[in-house]
Amino acid sequence: MISTGLLQAALLALAALFAGAVAVLFGHGAWLAGARRGSARRLDRGRAALRTLLDAPVPARADLEALGAVRTRLLVRLVVELGPSLTGERRTRLVGVARQLGLLAAAEAMCGSRFWWRRLRGVRLLAAMGAGEAVVPPLLDDPHPAVRADAAEWAAAHPDPAVVRLLLDRLADPSGLARFSVQDSLIRMGPAVSAPLLEFLEKSRGPALAPALRVAAGVADARFLPAALWLCTHGHPGVRARAAELVGAAGGAAGVDVLTGLLDDPEPGVREAAVRSLGAMGHWPAGPAVARLLRDRAWEVRRASGLALRGLGGPGQLLLRRALADADPFAADMARQVLDLPGGAGGAP
Repeated sequence: MISTGLLQAALLALAALFAGAVAVLFGHGAWLAGARRGSARRLDRGRAALRTLLDAPVPARADLEALGAVRTRLLVRLVVELGPSLTGERRTRLVGVARQLGLLAAAEAMCGSRFWWRRLRGVRLLAAMGAGEAVVPPLLDDPHPAVRADAAEWAAAHPDPAVVRLLLDRLADPSGLARFSVQDSLIRMGPAVSAPLLEFLEKSRGPALAPALRVAAGVADARFLPAALWLCTHGHPGVRARAAELVGAAGGAAGVDVLTGLLDDPEPGVREAAVRSLGAMGHWPAGPAVARLLRDRAWEVRRASGLALRGLGGPGQLLLRRALADADPFAADMARQVLDLPGGAGGAP
């Protein structure tokens, strides 16, 4: 049997170990709290110095020294925090300050790191400064999708023709995150995308064609209309649907007949896109053809038809009320749902 003295000694040892662990835990917490307070103070001083530098035509040595005393990690945080809100001369001064502190060179070096999270940090830092023209574009081919996505986001602020073409070549990125960033950046570039995108639409035959049409619909340049009309006859239903969306976005009476013809497409996604575009164009003479799709077997198509009619104003409202007495229960039900929407809701989809 274990003696009472030995048991007491073991319990005392365990109590001492527990007390030591608690002391270490609380001590570490106190150290972390102190470190955070110190970092916050340094961050506040650095933020004030950086704002002063950005407002001064000539950087003051004292302010540069104050920023130089800030740890690189906190300095990166300051630049990423302030950079996106700066434009013009203040953005130029930020790049100059970052160069003097060695931060610009550090960000460019990060972009060449073998660790993806360091490359990601480098891209974000360069994006905040509006720099990186030499090192970021190659990262559109980075092995990691998060880096590719942030490189594409960086590109939105650099609508150079070469950058636009690099993005267009990556519209079919296998990563959904990167693919969305590429499309979003191209749309945000606006008119700068139109000429190279039109050339891309005329030549592309692969999986990038559908996302390219989605981008074109977001840009909504009337020059896309001929290509959109031609692609409405494409063999792939996804391409036909995106082309129908582009016809509606580009506008023009020439697209009405093509869209009306697509209302009989065998694929419900194409019919839905066509009826949505007719509604968006506000072409009320197409109302009877749109109303016919209230009887469609696909709920999405019936809903798009009802909302398109609602968006056509008086003529569409009349057709919806007539549909309430339709022998087809699908048509009558959808007309009732759309007419019961609150005022201002729905509209052209």
